[in-house]
Parts: sequence; structure tokens; C-alpha cells
Amino acid sequence: MTTGTVKTQGTRLFFAVSDSEILKVACPTGITGLGGPGGQIATTCLDSEEMEYERGMLDPGPLTVPINFIPRSAAHQALITLRESGEKISWMIVFSDRTGAGPTAVDSNGRLVSPGPTTAEFLAYVSDFAFDIATNEIVRGTLTLQRSGAAEWDFPAADLAWASS
Repeated sequence: MTTGTVKTQGTRLFFAVSDSEILKVACPTGITGLGGPGGQIATTCLDSEEMEYERGMLDPGPLTVPINFIPRSAAHQALITLRESGEKISWMIVFSDRTGAGPTAVDSNGRLVSPGPTTAEFLAYVSDFAFDIATNEIVRGTLTLQRSGAAEWDFPAADLAWASS
């Protein structure tokens, strides 16, 4: 394994239901889409030979979180309620290098407080929580979160440098 990589096993996703209640999403099986492309601003003049562009604002795209649906999970029940409300709340991905700890507090702005590196915190609303029900299978769901604004990253101190030779 390459030095410094992080296993996906043990990664957790949390959300702030209120200023005093933080829930962990039960049994996610992946998280995709923590990025977002920059818009294009055309700056081409009539005498240009090819199109010219500047990068515009970043567009935080949706996150997709496949899950194994657990109807008795308080978190899964809250996600259905959040889908209906459209409320924008704080979410945090806690990567596996931060063993056992999750956010334990919500700050005065309603944002989850990082327990330490490596985490990514962002605001989002639940845009969809769809379910797949099939023969000889468990009930699975796909949670879609629409991010609003930039993700706030908490990284460990950099201690790996790559020599160029």
C-alpha cells in the first residue's frame, strides 16, 4: 500500500439534525461526488484564433450515497423527513484515519465541529432518498445531497514530500 493513503473502510457520514443532535448515517456503502467543476466564462475576442476562457465559480455538485436501508434507524427516518423539508444542514465525512471519533458539537453557525483530521464538512439539503426493492435482495437506498458552497477540509499536518528527480 502506498504510504499515506487512507482506506475507505471505517469512513463515516454525519449530519446535524439540530444544535444538539448529531446523527451518523447508518450503513452507507459509498460516497461519490465531493467535488464540482468550475464554470466557463468565455473571454474570446473577434480576432482570437481559438476560443479563450477563464474559470468561473465552482459549482458544488450533488453527493450520492448508496445505503443499506434500515427502517429502525433514527438517521434513516430523519433523512426521509429532511427530504420532505428541504432544510439545508451541516454534513461531515470523517475519513478512516480518524478512528472512532465523530463530530460531537455544532458551532454557533450550525456547522459540525471537526474531531480532527481528516474530515470534510459542508452544507447540503437532501434532494432525494430513493429506494431499490428487488427479488432476493435487501432494500437499498440512494441518498442524494445537494451541496451549497465549499467544503471545509481538515487535513493532518503534511509530512510527506516527494522529491522530483
